[in-house]
Amino acid sequence: VLLIEMAGDAWFYHGWQRSASRASATRRRPVLFRTLDRLLGILPADLRALMLKDLRSLFRDPVQWTQGLLFFGLLGLYFLNLRHLRYHMLSPVWRNLIVFLNVFSLSAVMCSFCSRFVYPQLSLEGHGFWIVGLAPTTMGRVLLAKFLGAVAGLLGLSAGLMLLSTGMLGVDPAVRFAALVVAAAMSLALPGLATGLGAVFLDLKQRNPMAIISGFGGTLNLVLSLVVMALAVFPFGWLYHLKAMGQIGPSAFAGRQALVFAW
Repeated sequence: VLLIEMAGDAWFYHGWQRSASRASATRRRPVLFRTLDRLLGILPADLRALMLKDLRSLFRDPVQWTQGLLFFGLLGLYFLNLRHLRYHMLSPVWRNLIVFLNVFSLSAVMCSFCSRFVYPQLSLEGHGFWIVGLAPTTMGRVLLAKFLGAVAGLLGLSAGLMLLSTGMLGVDPAVRFAALVVAAAMSLALPGLATGLGAVFLDLKQRNPMAIISGFGGTLNLVLSLVVMALAVFPFGWLYHLKAMGQIGPSAFAGRQALVFAW
């Protein structure tokens, strides 16, 4: 503590004076994600700027991204240990069941993630919302940027975790493909629902995200997300369970599979 106090007494004030004198003459470039800014050059300028703004705001708040890391990190740790639990040595019926239980758990985590991070992001613009309104874009494009940013993050995470889970269990390629399709569908549906309801129930007075998501709109978003998750996962799990049990023929399975994918 004494060393820090001595260093601050020696250097802080002079360093602050030099920094303040240069601030007006220096044009600062964005520090975070410069390479990503160049890689996203194919996107329109307004969408790219809005998406990178949200991404930088997220990573500048460790409380935010560490929660997301815990959400998916624990799930990934469980998937990595599936072989240590000897689940890959079970019968195809049980491995098939575990795959869709894993899809269900991943979808539940995505529901929590979207309710916690995606739903309140428009309201968290708060008193600075007028700055977004003055930007050379439309509010529809603002919503689109927030939706695309959430989808890009969730799609990569969900696909990676599903490939890890199905690879560890050694299931058939058809089951692996179905699990990936459901995970991708959830990565599109849940951010869309959270972004849309976040705009409908916009609250610019609250600065606390927990107060935003605990209101009527946040509760409605969570309930509807869980309903969508159940309606998407259960038909796939039930159909492939019947197939693994040998209770449905190949021709009947093909027809019902087409209906389930359409659903």
